[in-house]
Amino acid sequence: MFTQMNSSLEIRKLQPGYVRELAQILEYAESWKRLMAIIPNHLGSNTFVCDIKIDNLPKYNSEHFKIIENASLKYKRSCTEILFDEWGTSGKIRPTLGHLKYLLAKAELFRAADYVAVELLREEPPERPSFGPAALVTTDLTEIKKNSGFDKIGPVEPAASIVPSNVALHHHFTNHQPSKNVIPDIVISEVIDVTPSDIIEVPIVKVKSKPVSDMMKFSSSASEDVTNELESGIIPEISSLLESPGPKEASESTVDSSESNELSSSSFKGLTGSFAPPIADLLAPECSESDLNFIPALSALNPVSEGIPNFEMLQASEEQMHSSNSSLQSRSSFNVSNGTDFLTSKCSSPLPNLYLNTELPHFTYGELAAATNNFNEEAYTNVDNAGRFLGSGAFGSVFLAPKLIDRPVAVKKIFLENAESVNEDDAVTKQFRNEVEVLCKYKHENLVSLLGYSCDGCTYCLVYEYVSGGALKDRLQDPSWRLMWKERLNIALGTASAVSYLHTGFSTSLIHRDIKTANILLDSEDNAKLCDFGLVKLLPSQKTNTHTAAYGTSAYMSPEAHRGDISVKLDTFSFGVVLLELLTSLPPIDYNRQGYDIVTHVEDHCDESITPLLDTSVGSWQENDINYGQKLYELAQKCLEEKKKRPSMVEVRDILNDLIPLPLSH
Repeated sequence: MFTQMNSSLEIRKLQPGYVRELAQILEYAESWKRLMAIIPNHLGSNTFVCDIKIDNLPKYNSEHFKIIENASLKYKRSCTEILFDEWGTSGKIRPTLGHLKYLLAKAELFRAADYVAVELLREEPPERPSFGPAALVTTDLTEIKKNSGFDKIGPVEPAASIVPSNVALHHHFTNHQPSKNVIPDIVISEVIDVTPSDIIEVPIVKVKSKPVSDMMKFSSSASEDVTNELESGIIPEISSLLESPGPKEASESTVDSSESNELSSSSFKGLTGSFAPPIADLLAPECSESDLNFIPALSALNPVSEGIPNFEMLQASEEQMHSSNSSLQSRSSFNVSNGTDFLTSKCSSPLPNLYLNTELPHFTYGELAAATNNFNEEAYTNVDNAGRFLGSGAFGSVFLAPKLIDRPVAVKKIFLENAESVNEDDAVTKQFRNEVEVLCKYKHENLVSLLGYSCDGCTYCLVYEYVSGGALKDRLQDPSWRLMWKERLNIALGTASAVSYLHTGFSTSLIHRDIKTANILLDSEDNAKLCDFGLVKLLPSQKTNTHTAAYGTSAYMSPEAHRGDISVKLDTFSFGVVLLELLTSLPPIDYNRQGYDIVTHVEDHCDESITPLLDTSVGSWQENDINYGQKLYELAQKCLEEKKKRPSMVEVRDILNDLIPLPLSH
């Protein structure tokens, strides 16, 4: 029984039968794509008018079309049903029948729009244009007959009774004017033999035209030669077409036949650089060239190079093919820009087929392997040596790729817990998607730029700009390359600027959740570059009590983070720990001291002043009667307060800006 519907009914509540009817209409000629292409990101609650505008961009892009098509093949459902499932359950304002009818009419899908209006809403069908493909087609035969003048035609007599002789026909047309209401007489002419002498020759007028290009002349003359041979019944040998010289103009000087053969052979060079054999050589020994049903011996095309499969293997048994394919897949050759060939391991990818919403370029796993000497784990010293290893963290190892693009880049090869199978819902995939889709939009001088990614190989890979100065954590512990106190102040300011930008750069705050000295890199001038965004989280609203699983490094985590309470204030706490490291040069965790973590250790040894633990080997921390060490310690204490009392990172950045009005001279 039909249930009365209204325009406010959400399409997700439609009965499956109605959805299937719409799917049958929209599946024709992939009409669902026309609907999907004009769906805006936001829908109105008080009106069904929903147009794409500058401030209301399309909801779906080309990758979403591919996702729906793949899901249709996988789940054996129509693309329209999958689109309705996705669109109908997304957005703050759910799409309704009113929105659907408006968009269908806007896309000129009037058959589907009429179904929604008439069959579901019991309304008048939407108005159609008067002209064009979408105009309503008249099906009233009475109206067609009236407008075309068919009603004025009299009864039709049998054809045999109205066929006159040639004489009567001549008399009829010379003495009488045919009536408008009478069908013209049908004339059957006698067959007259025509002799060649009766044919009137029409003179051919030659018209001057623009000069024809050499390519056009070649095409014309070649086609004429082939046509003449075919008309004469002679079929040219295919092998002779490869060896015969090309056509020449009469005005051109003749070319030696040997040069022509060389030119012909060079035109058919294979990928390996060797010349292709004459096609006549491809004939099986028992076949003659005149046999039109011959099967070419494809093995003759097989070069020495192992990059092209052996066609003779196609005749082998299934077991032989399987073993041969396994050996081929076990290795793959790459050519580096310096001209060195080497082998690298290749595996079938355990990764899911991802469609990422990003404009970043995708590099194949093979390209990254070739650029990093097959991810050589020897420490990088210089480009001439084979080592490319830069460092390792909790989520992956980083390798230098000096010639992947026009400048050196760092390739992060992410660790996989289960290398045999990775799903789209796994944490590593979500972190990878986070970093690729979200971080590509964030650009700041104190953020490491993401330049590309790879998701078609043995594991996920990320391509970053290469920052040559190393990690802040290592520089703080390196006595031979210590950072002076003024450089540390500048690093603190640069890091605070990067974090505050993540929090406020867009309307939705982005929480880093893993700020630590190991994730702060230094460039050649010791400027801070924040990196490693695998744990970033978009805060869905400005509320600061979003509960989720605890992630991060324990020494830098605030007390509420262990309870799963994630907010922008978590990054403030972590930054306070970084400030303590800059002041003391102590590691964040040390199990040989009484306070394992640096926060507890500082609390045990310092009260109102940082003096007992301040690293004075890097300078006095004082200038112009200002104790910068103490000022920085007071700021660190504010960052380590309980959540409600902590300043935002914007406030922290402003405090450091006031403390360091200009870059300090080193």
